[in-house]
Amino acid sequence: MDIRNISEQDLPACAELFAQVFSQPPWNEPWSQEAALQRLSHFYQSKGFTGVLLQDHGLLGFALGNIEPFYFGDLFYLREMCVDPMAQNAGNGQRLMHALQETLQQQAVKGIYLTTEHQIAAASFYQKQGFQPSEAMRFYSKRIEANI
Repeated sequence: MDIRNISEQDLPACAELFAQVFSQPPWNEPWSQEAALQRLSHFYQSKGFTGVLLQDHGLLGFALGNIEPFYFGDLFYLREMCVDPMAQNAGNGQRLMHALQETLQQQAVKGIYLTTEHQIAAASFYQKQGFQPSEAMRFYSKRIEANI
C-alpha cells in the first residue's frame, strides 16, 4: 500500500471514485465524473490545498481540503474524503486520516474541522478518529433559486 500527496494527475481517478461513492447510499447524490472532477479541481486549485491518497493496485481512497488561517494558527477544512466501498471497514479510512494528520502536523496546522451528516456511518467514523461534534457551532444552509 502506498499513501502519498495528491497531484493534479490524480484528480480524474479521484473524481471517478468520488462519483461512485457519493452516488450510492446513504448519500444518493447523482454525481457524474465530470461534475466530481470540477469539484475536486476547484479545491486543488484553491489556496492552501492539501490532500493524500491511498492506493494498492488502484485507488482505494483519498482525503483533501484546504489550510486556512485563523486567529490562533492555521486550520484545515476537510472538504472531501472517500474510500472505495470494497476497501471500507479494513482500516483504510484510518490510514488516510493518520497520513493526512501527519502531513498537516508538518505544516504546523493546529486543527481539522469538517461537516458531515450526523446520522450516517461517516459521523461515527470521524468520532472514532477523535473528532467531536461541536456544542457551540452549528452548520446552516440555504438554497437559492438562480435568476436566469
